[in-house]
Amino acid sequence: MAINSFGKGTRRGLVGGLAAIAALALAACGSSGGGSTGSTSAPAPAPTSSGAPAPTSSGGGSINGDGQLLKVFMPSTSNVYLEAAAQAAKDEAAALGFEISVVENQWDPTEQDSQVQEWIATGETAAAILFWPTSAANATASIRALSEVAPVLQWNQMIDPAAEEFIAIGYAGVSDYGIGAQTGQDTLDKITELTGAGYKFKGGDKPNVIQIQLGNGDYAAGVDRTKGYTDVAGSAINLLATEGSPLSDGFTSEGGYKAASIVIPKYLSDGIDIIAVQTNDMANGVVQAAEQAGLVPGKDVFIITGTSSGSMANLKAGKINSAVLQSPVIEGTLIVDVAAAYLATGGKSAGGEVTIASDKDKPVVTATPPARTTFMMNPSVTTANIDTFMIWGWDFYKLMGKAATE
Repeated sequence: MAINSFGKGTRRGLVGGLAAIAALALAACGSSGGGSTGSTSAPAPAPTSSGAPAPTSSGGGSINGDGQLLKVFMPSTSNVYLEAAAQAAKDEAAALGFEISVVENQWDPTEQDSQVQEWIATGETAAAILFWPTSAANATASIRALSEVAPVLQWNQMIDPAAEEFIAIGYAGVSDYGIGAQTGQDTLDKITELTGAGYKFKGGDKPNVIQIQLGNGDYAAGVDRTKGYTDVAGSAINLLATEGSPLSDGFTSEGGYKAASIVIPKYLSDGIDIIAVQTNDMANGVVQAAEQAGLVPGKDVFIITGTSSGSMANLKAGKINSAVLQSPVIEGTLIVDVAAAYLATGGKSAGGEVTIASDKDKPVVTATPPARTTFMMNPSVTTANIDTFMIWGWDFYKLMGKAATE
């Protein structure tokens, strides 16, 4: 079961459907998944700190960038997910006639703030700024400064309330709450499957669960995923512990291994039924730690994951039960499409929130005001469907770029 629609805000509750709002200015083509589209009256662009509308393209209905610059600030592309997202943004910008320039930091908010100030001091202009904050909670000053230069679109981490007034375009990208919620649903589905097969949980009526989280409560994406997971699966599980994988470990298989090596021995005597890990890449390290502790993933412990990054060999072998599609190629493409649509309409937004559908073919970008918040789709990836995936004309491995391998 795939969960596709979510309520509003950083801590969003599940809702039965989406309001009728413009879906990132894309004309839908043969949807095979959830997400609703429509239109509302378009509000004026968000004001900058000076009270004047944020600078925008003159619009005129053409989606063509005519060589205008899109300036990107983001963490390091030494991470394969970020590398694939940045490349997709570059490819889509070229396809739509924009120039694009990317500034990277080493996962350091202070460095990112300095880079913003250095760029502003150059006097270079841009049609729009695509900002991936290293720390959304600490990025408001930089966003405010950038908003004086060009309209800002935030991606990957949700907008902090303090920065809302300085974000002219809105947010586009991953719903971390949504990925957590889908991981929770995948957990419920596994519980139903195991119960039907007569499996006896070590936790009694409910399975004993350990969660491996992105960060130690200091990374917004990890916090939101935990919230989504517990909102969906919390009442059906015995959550023994949540162990963080530090930001410094880069959310890799090594980071997952370190976290699991700490928490699994603590609860081995209690019995562990399910390990929920917020990325598949980290889960590959969890598989190793579980096996070293004498567990057999896929038989006496079940590993259910979020982001579908890293090697998929353990998922294909059944050692990992499922992952949730988080395509860097969709994310990088999406931010450029949303910015292009906003600029083509002279700086209009439809407001509201939308989760885009899992369309088989890529929708056409049109000069239609985009939603204020545009989330990517979150379908599950399993052994059974990984070889038949097709979204926006790309199979699973094309959707993941270098962020996933066989």
